[in-house]
Amino acid sequence: MLTKVRGRLISLGEEAATLALDSVELEVLVPEYARRALQPRLGETVALDTVFYLEGGAVSTRLQPRLVGFLSPVDREFFEIFCSVDGVGPRKALRAMVRPVRDLARMIQDQDVGQLSTIPGIGEATAERIVAKLRRKVAKFALIIAAEAPAAGGETAAVESGVVADAYSALLSVGHTELQAREAIEKVLAGSKGFKSATDLIEAIYKRSR
Repeated sequence: MLTKVRGRLISLGEEAATLALDSVELEVLVPEYARRALQPRLGETVALDTVFYLEGGAVSTRLQPRLVGFLSPVDREFFEIFCSVDGVGPRKALRAMVRPVRDLARMIQDQDVGQLSTIPGIGEATAERIVAKLRRKVAKFALIIAAEAPAAGGETAAVESGVVADAYSALLSVGHTELQAREAIEKVLAGSKGFKSATDLIEAIYKRSR
């Protein structure tokens, strides 16, 4: 399975990026938020985490191979679970990802159907299905992206995604709400260079709250 491509970004259209790989030029579909991030990198070598699928209707006799590219494995994973919702296929999911995964995950977790329904291709009925199926599956996406955000002094908080997810689960298990757990983790991550374990992260949260 083709899970990652690396090449020189030679062009960027409304829906796709074209990468030069030695003697081959490869078209990769990208969501809008990724297209904006890639714009300043024309001519540079970029790496995209990818998903391959065949596009075509149920009665179509011709299937088109498509490759979709993302800026990180986290974004790719979110896309795959987003596509699992009834009525949301790869094309609709691509159109919907006009904002970073963290923002979309927060809308879903907060059950903000009104905001979700304003996203391209997502009406109110689809937004309700997305919330119903994914609300309890997306918390880690908001937290994982938060862990990659710049910390104080411009440095990056080097926190493994598993550390954040384990700390989040532990906070829920002792009675914190989803919102309380998320906010507590984000506040600590914003002022730290990183944590090596969920225990260290939780200790920092409780020290901050004293």
